[in-house]
Amino acid sequence: MNFSKKEQVLAFVVLILVFGSLVLGVIDPSTRGTFTDLTKVAVGTSIGFHILAPNQRNRTYV
Repeated sequence: MNFSKKEQVLAFVVLILVFGSLVLGVIDPSTRGTFTDLTKVAVGTSIGFHILAPNQRNRTYV
């Protein structure tokens, strides 16, 4: 599969954010809720970015 540079950067950022949130959640249990919310936003953004709109056939990136 060919991924654009934008998709690669987004995947890398989401991976770092999720991993960092897990590590920080283990270190400081009192802030787990905050890190969980950050992870939800990152994963949701990633999923939303990959879902095509009904009227889109091919993706074009600017």
